[in-house]
Amino acid sequence: MSISSLGYVVVEASNLDTWSDYARNVLGVESNLVGEALELRVDDRAWRIRVEEGELDDLKAIGFETLNAAAFADVLTKLADDGIEYTLDPDLAKARGVVELARFSDPADVAIEVFYGATRVFQKPFVSPVGVQGFVTGEQGLGHIVIAVKDDVGYQAFWSRLGFRLSDYIEFEAAPGFRSKVTFMHCNPRHHSLAFAVVPAPKRIVHLMLQTQRLDDVGLALDRAKKTGVPVAWDLGRHTNDHMTSFYMLTPSQWEIEYGWGAREIDDDTWTVERHDSMSIWGHELKIKLEDRVHG
Repeated sequence: MSISSLGYVVVEASNLDTWSDYARNVLGVESNLVGEALELRVDDRAWRIRVEEGELDDLKAIGFETLNAAAFADVLTKLADDGIEYTLDPDLAKARGVVELARFSDPADVAIEVFYGATRVFQKPFVSPVGVQGFVTGEQGLGHIVIAVKDDVGYQAFWSRLGFRLSDYIEFEAAPGFRSKVTFMHCNPRHHSLAFAVVPAPKRIVHLMLQTQRLDDVGLALDRAKKTGVPVAWDLGRHTNDHMTSFYMLTPSQWEIEYGWGAREIDDDTWTVERHDSMSIWGHELKIKLEDRVHG
C-alpha cells in the first residue's frame, strides 16, 4: 500500500485579500478565513488549498493522502528503509483536520505531509460563488501539481518507491532555445498527480491543476480571467499526454494554475508508458512575455 492521491497543498502568499478575491471570483471556489489563513474548498472536504500569509509567494507543503492507517504505516516504513527522516506531528494533524500526519522533506527539498483521515463536510455542500458545477476530485484527489527539481531521474526513483507509477514524458521546446523534459507520474486513475522538470526557477511550484466537471466552466473561467485582468499564461489548448482541454493563468503569487476539463484516465492493467515531443495537440499559445513567467 502507498500514497493514494494529492490531498491538499499549502502555499504562502503576500496578499491574502487579493488571493481571496481571485479564489472566489476567478477560480470559482469557496474561500474561508480560518485563523490567519485562507482555506479554499472545491468539494466536500473541509479544505483543499490553504493560503498562509507570508513573503514566500510559493509552495509551502504538499499533502499526499493514504487510504487508511495501514497504508500510512506502509509509507513510513518505506521512508525509514530509504533512510528518510520523518516526524509524526499530532499538533499539525489536528490543525490540518486529519487523523494522523507525518512530515518530511523530499529530494527537491519540498516539504511533504503524508496523512490519512481528512475531514469531510457533507452537511455543507460545496457551492461555487460563480456557479462552477463542480471539480473532479474523489479518488483522484485535488488535481495535480508540477514541481521544479534539479535531478529528475532521482526524483522519479524516490516517488516510485512510495508507490507512484510512471505515466509518460513530454520533451519539447518550452521557449526558443530551451528544451524541457517533463516527467508525469500517477497514483490513481488521474493521468498524473505529480509532474516535475529540471527548469530554471526561483519558485518550487510550476503550476497546480484544477479539473472541472464540464467544459463550459473552463470557458467561463477564461472569460472571468480576461475580464478581471488576470494574466493568461497559456491560452486554451489540448494536451498531448492527458488530453486535457485547459488554459493557464497566473495566481496573485505569480505561479500558474491550470484550469481544465476532460482528461483521460489511466488503467494500470492496460496503460503503456508513452513519450511525446509536443506539449499540445492544439492551442496553448504563450500569451505573456517570457520574462514575466517565473519559469520561463
